[in-house]
Amino acid sequence: MGVEDSGGQRRRTAVDELNMRSIFEENDVICAEVRGFQYDGLHLQARSQKYGKLERGQLLTVPPYLVKRRKQHFHHVEQYGVDLILGCNGFIWVGEHVEAKDDMVEDQVSKSEQLNIKSNKNSVSLEEQERTYAPIETRQNICRIANAVRVLSILGFNITIEVILETMNLSSSLNLDIHEMLGSEFCVLVAEGEAERRSLTKKKG
Repeated sequence: MGVEDSGGQRRRTAVDELNMRSIFEENDVICAEVRGFQYDGLHLQARSQKYGKLERGQLLTVPPYLVKRRKQHFHHVEQYGVDLILGCNGFIWVGEHVEAKDDMVEDQVSKSEQLNIKSNKNSVSLEEQERTYAPIETRQNICRIANAVRVLSILGFNITIEVILETMNLSSSLNLDIHEMLGSEFCVLVAEGEAERRSLTKKKG
């Protein structure tokens, strides 16, 4: 990953790699743009606060051809308190909504404070850990949206924000438990709804 400083973009150094470990660890899920390929791997960049480490959510993988390129791939589903990222590479993130932090405030956090936060991560009390969890309602919404994505992937339908929410709302209107969305009966209902939508589209055309 390239490093941004006051002078603009510069090549990553060994010191930068060490400093990155105060922010990221192996197996962390991050969101970034692929700027290009280099001899030592991918060149990633995070140009704004919408990029970075992803937490409190689910990472799903679907066939990449199901996610079409659109102007907007980052979605804040406000009524459910959820962020949805539809990656053209087939990676889909469903997680608790995170407000973008101000760059100036972010810059005031020193490296030593970041290291201190990391070193104290395992010493926080159970109550403090519980306060960092997403509310139960938000977690249920994340799981319902994630299962809507799984159903669409199973059926081989194009995955868009509109179709995901339609599938989620259908499950809610039928009072289905979240796990019941993955049953064959619900998949049939979603397929029938899609067939009806396509039929109406052809008639209008």
